[in-house]
Amino acid sequence: MGTSVRLHKVKRPGGVFWFDLQHVAEDADGTWLRGPVGSPWSAPHDSGVLPVPVVVLLTPGRPWAAWWVGDPADRRLEIDVCLPPVPVPDGWQYVDLELDPVLHERDGRVEIEDEDEYEQACRDNWMTPADAELARLTADACAELLRRGSEPWLRRGWQILEP
Repeated sequence: MGTSVRLHKVKRPGGVFWFDLQHVAEDADGTWLRGPVGSPWSAPHDSGVLPVPVVVLLTPGRPWAAWWVGDPADRRLEIDVCLPPVPVPDGWQYVDLELDPVLHERDGRVEIEDEDEYEQACRDNWMTPADAELARLTADACAELLRRGSEPWLRRGWQILEP
């Protein structure tokens, strides 16, 4: 397995969530991280280990992070709309912008989750109007990308998840 890295996911105002993952690849699409079952995670209110495997694709400058979730009950590709991920000394960090386009593998359904969290973040000024606009535009574009399913990296995530 690759080098251990920590992925920091900042939720405003909820604090920092982190995941200990393995750096498994770099390519033209970005940095690929893998979290096997049992990988530790922590949040301000809880901690534990991953019950299912995940793969994460991060690319500096791109306002989203892709998560392939190997949940046997609901295999899915979740897009975390965020401020562009940045490398930090122990791994990666991004600020979550709440909206999450999700592709459910079982039935091909695409939806945008966490509209309520997005609305609250806008209402309570936890994100700037510019960040809110970036979140909405990115979520809509990513949902369409998931519906088309034509990007090669969409399949690559599943290949890395289940080597």
